[in-house]
Amino acid sequence: MFPMVTEFMNYGQQTIRAARYIGQGFTITLSHANRLPITIQYPYEKLITSERFRGRIHFEFDKCIACE
Repeated sequence: MFPMVTEFMNYGQQTIRAARYIGQGFTITLSHANRLPITIQYPYEKLITSERFRGRIHFEFDKCIACE
């Protein structure tokens, strides 16, 4: 075949592939946009804690990196 024809066919394949990838990204974006928010409006809604929660945070001083 002529080089120009093969380049044109390759260009068409790349265009179709790019359009497909853009469509996939758009569908992912729309699926994430339709989800319910995960955040909690703190003063109005309280976080539901486990009944075994004692209000302590497990802290290991040896693993702390804040004071380095």
